Amino acid sequence: MAPLAIMKQPASLREMSRGHRWFVLLTGLIETSLWSGNIFGWASLVHIMKTQGVFRHLCPDEFLGGGNKTAVTSLSWNETADGGDAHGLEFTRGCRAQDEQFTLIGTVAIVMYTTPGILVGYGLHHLGQAFTRITASVLISLGFVLLSLTSEATPNYLWGGSILLSVGGNMIRVACFEFGNLFPKQRNTVMAIISGIYTISAALFMVMQSAFEAGYGWEAVCRLMAVGSCFIVMTTLFIPWHHIPHEDEAEKQSESQPKLVTKSDDTELKETGKLHDSTEKPANSHQTPLSKSLFSVSMALLQFWLFNNMLAVTIFGTYFNSWINKFSQSNEEAAYYSRMFGYANVLCVFTTPLPGLFIDLLSAYYKRGKTGVEEKMATVQAMIAPMMIISFTVAVQISCFFFFSPWAVYLGLFCLAINRPGCLGVGIPFMRSRFPADHFNRMIGIQGTVISLLSTLQYLHFTWTQSNYYTAIGTLVSLLALSFVQPLHLFDRKYLHRVLQTSSKAQKNEEA
Repeated sequence: MAPLAIMKQPASLREMSRGHRWFVLLTGLIETSLWSGNIFGWASLVHIMKTQGVFRHLCPDEFLGGGNKTAVTSLSWNETADGGDAHGLEFTRGCRAQDEQFTLIGTVAIVMYTTPGILVGYGLHHLGQAFTRITASVLISLGFVLLSLTSEATPNYLWGGSILLSVGGNMIRVACFEFGNLFPKQRNTVMAIISGIYTISAALFMVMQSAFEAGYGWEAVCRLMAVGSCFIVMTTLFIPWHHIPHEDEAEKQSESQPKLVTKSDDTELKETGKLHDSTEKPANSHQTPLSKSLFSVSMALLQFWLFNNMLAVTIFGTYFNSWINKFSQSNEEAAYYSRMFGYANVLCVFTTPLPGLFIDLLSAYYKRGKTGVEEKMATVQAMIAPMMIISFTVAVQISCFFFFSPWAVYLGLFCLAINRPGCLGVGIPFMRSRFPADHFNRMIGIQGTVISLLSTLQYLHFTWTQSNYYTAIGTLVSLLALSFVQPLHLFDRKYLHRVLQTSSKAQKNEEA
């Protein structure tokens, strides 16, 4: 393997050896699976926080054994060995006020996950990989430091810790999306893996929970994680400092049909501005205005599809702890379900590649014997079946909230292992296939910001469930049914042919 270049910006993929590309991809996969989505393991973190008594003061009357106990929705008491009075009881599960406080913090943190996405997208586009990755490393490290300081006496550190982990995690995730360009022929599979593997990092809080329950100090565990996240800075040295070069069909065609340029031609082309330096961006990089992509029907329906499904998956995680406390018979049973939540996120390591592999197989089948616009249409329509499957399994997952039984927990967690990587594992490759490559980073950022702002509805939904449980869950399931509009609109071949043909004409005009 050729020596890895340090802090270089290759002009094309040809300047990166295959070994170097594999190193960058594996680095991105490891970092994404460790740090990018920790905040989605919120249920495990809440269990740790409750065990340490964080926000216990919100239930003073119940904890002291007096006051109005009608407000208690998930309270458990264990008598001490000496059969002490109310002051000797161990508060293990919490009350409604405490649950609402944790849900509020979790909602804000998850909303902040991609709310700055528009800044991240434009920052990555203009400032590059090195700036984005180093900033993400600093935020993640500081987040774990603040978590290490969170205790019953200092509960508000949880706000800062969770928000920093959220923002930093999303930055490293968005930075790694570009790594799909490393292997153009397997781009959908690679992007689906990168898009979905962030879900595995949600299991990190489960690992921390296990270490804490095994007797390791909470501060030591958090600080170990803070040190570990600093390795992002070291690996950044071996990654192209600005961007991963992308290779489009137009570039492949120009490479397969080289044209000799004479000295006189050279002079004429320079004068007309048609000869570009090899270090410049491809000629088709601005083939279509960004606004045309952002305000297209496909983008609007994709936003609706992603919002509905990702909101539902997020609500499942934020409400999970309260749900299991409604029917758990002991603190041990609740802790067991909390660990199962973490294991479901670990299971994502096996399900993450499936959406991309499925898309690539369908795409290869549909593209046989087709060229030009028809080939692009086949690539986009290969997304229909995966999108419909994800919409169905998310609806099943949320429907589990109608039942208070262990089998509903297992079914919901099984669906979670499919849906958490599947939503972005299908949505991101669709965006990359449907729209110009040069729009990708900015569209990802804008799309993330829009979805995050709308995700504030999850806290309102949580409070709604406190008074109208079945109506709130039923409304969410109904919205999920409407999300089928996104894959169904891709059956309209006239629409796809028109928009993709327009994009192709713009590309040819730009190249001319």
